[in-house]
Amino acid sequence: MDSTQGSSPASSEPPLPPGFKTIEEIQSLSSDEIRARVQVSVIGFLQDFREPFKTGGSDHKCTLRLKDRSTWSSNSGMDIVVFWPLKYMPKVSKAGDVVLVRGAKVQMFGGAVQLIANKNFTQFHILAASNVPREMKSAANIPWNTYGPPEGKAVAPNSIEIAYIIWANSHKSDIDLPSDHEFQDRVRSSTNVKDKFSLLQDVQSGRFYNILGKVIKIYDSPREGLSVYLSDYTQNSHFYNHEWNKIPDGGDEYGYRKKKPQKESDKWPGPYGKMTIQLTLYDVHAEYVREEVKVGQWVLMKNVQMKFGNMGGYLEGVLRGDRGKAEESVKVEVVEQGQDQTDPRLIEGVRRKREHEKKFKSQMQAIKDEEAGLGDKRKRGDDEEGDGGKSNSKQRRKEKRAAAYSKVAEAEAKAMKKLDLNENIRCAHPDLPIQSFAEIQKPRKILLDDGQDHISPFTNCKYRANVRVVDYFPHRIEDFAVGYRSSEYEMLSEYSGDEDTDHEEDLRTFRSGKGFSKDTWEWRFALQVEDATAKDPKDRMWLIVDNPGAQGLLNLEEDATSLRADKELLHKLKRQLDILWGDLEEQKSAKQQMEKTIDFPSSFDSTASSPPPTHNAGDQPDADDSDDEILSKRRSIEETALQDRDANRMSTINPVDQEGDSKLAPRNKPFTCCIKQYGVKVKEKNPLKANAGDGQRWERRFGIFGTSIS
Repeated sequence: MDSTQGSSPASSEPPLPPGFKTIEEIQSLSSDEIRARVQVSVIGFLQDFREPFKTGGSDHKCTLRLKDRSTWSSNSGMDIVVFWPLKYMPKVSKAGDVVLVRGAKVQMFGGAVQLIANKNFTQFHILAASNVPREMKSAANIPWNTYGPPEGKAVAPNSIEIAYIIWANSHKSDIDLPSDHEFQDRVRSSTNVKDKFSLLQDVQSGRFYNILGKVIKIYDSPREGLSVYLSDYTQNSHFYNHEWNKIPDGGDEYGYRKKKPQKESDKWPGPYGKMTIQLTLYDVHAEYVREEVKVGQWVLMKNVQMKFGNMGGYLEGVLRGDRGKAEESVKVEVVEQGQDQTDPRLIEGVRRKREHEKKFKSQMQAIKDEEAGLGDKRKRGDDEEGDGGKSNSKQRRKEKRAAAYSKVAEAEAKAMKKLDLNENIRCAHPDLPIQSFAEIQKPRKILLDDGQDHISPFTNCKYRANVRVVDYFPHRIEDFAVGYRSSEYEMLSEYSGDEDTDHEEDLRTFRSGKGFSKDTWEWRFALQVEDATAKDPKDRMWLIVDNPGAQGLLNLEEDATSLRADKELLHKLKRQLDILWGDLEEQKSAKQQMEKTIDFPSSFDSTASSPPPTHNAGDQPDADDSDDEILSKRRSIEETALQDRDANRMSTINPVDQEGDSKLAPRNKPFTCCIKQYGVKVKEKNPLKANAGDGQRWERRFGIFGTSIS
């Protein structure tokens, strides 16, 4: 059958040029690859184009929709979204224009895979449909149009890519593309789309809106839909009033009525007042939220219907599916801060949130304390309670899971008895099996642009393991808490500050005699552990303990602060750590003291067990010294003071680079620990290794979570 009569593409199709993927391959990427926002390159024909428009920030936004021969049997193609200054925006002529894209990032939007252009390395090479040559001998003078901010870095299409484009263009009739008239009508209509976006303070009953806000709570009811409580930190007089200082336990303020314990999940975390709307989601929208959305994330919801509810007459929102459509797009999108472009509406929402937190500082601190332990507490089995005819099957599934848990628990109990595990340390997530370090560190493979399997730099996974602590970092317990000025408000344009600027500001403040500006403190340290089940005692790995992980692990009432200034908290910390690692600190301190005695350092040693000399703000060297000696002593005073206080530099050190002391033999018990694997971006000078973008690569890390010292 002739290919133009609706058959599949001919079997003689040449392979794609190296480094390129088909649209079908991109849309079939794994969820891990999509979350990692891998870079891809693609060649396609223009199907649709939405003209650039101002986003509210300094950039414009336009969207190109491409099709290629891998999507010949589908009506829709794949979108490429561009957030760039107007002068860099791609320009097209009509449907069928050839679009060659290098280095775009993959992302999920509204349940569909799409690409987003990067400001630093994405390039567009566009060739009008009328200018595509029929043979290679005419390829020398092709009038390509190139777009993208990286001026002078564009890589023009080579002969292999042009040869493929010429072949694909000769079979373009296989692809469903609109006529010139239809294409121009769509382009014109894209400039006249009415923006339905609204702040919650302005929504009215009986209308449909696009809204963006933070997810405060999620309640799932199979019969009544999925309830999502959303706030953009604006007030609407028709919303329910969530009051502060209400009696939370069901009693009264005089104690006459019996108080009932309140579940942690029932407590309202804020914001208080009329700032939150209840939304009810159905169909694909509810499914997407169940699988992809978490409390605390910011989401954009489109075409939400506003109406007054039956209970209480408060203004609520509804988002239903269209069951008449075979393939319905999801109208819910998680909005995050991105390297390429952050939605200006998200920035404004975060700014309002910050102002709200300033206004209710004391209340919000209490809320954060309550939320600190809720991150990993997912309700299990809530939808397995009796609900009519389904109760029997649900009960059987519940019993089956209970039997499986019982079997695992029995096996782990035997191992616990054999290993003599520390019962004073508890690990959550009993559903996770105990795994060896070899299993945890086993790399996984992913498919990259060249069509070959490659070792994944990291995977987002959680494990349980039986471990013993054999070393820790930093070497001084006083450095387990670090100060910082960064916050979730880094996306705000008025926010500035990094390690270099903080360091210089500290020096200026110190030299003026005013001491140091106040920092926010958090826990940050690392434990080197060995696999308690391994035959080789040198089977070890570093586990990073971040602030949330440390809050759960240390089980202290106090938040992190300067451990040099708060000696009482330092004492409590050491007492808890003794439960964790036995006499490790004593052995390590004794070894350091012995090394110091044998080879006394000529300059301040940050690893020494004795604290460095303290200095007051504005201290000056002795007057009898020479100018060079004065300068040298002044620098020594400043750097020593900063080392004693400046935790920013300590927080940037990678504990994974530390070898650990193999000569230490602490007397302690092993314990069960929850471990998470994740990836972080680090600087990389070698462009061949920069798999996380320009000048960066992914580095695998392991950390502690869900583990607590009783």
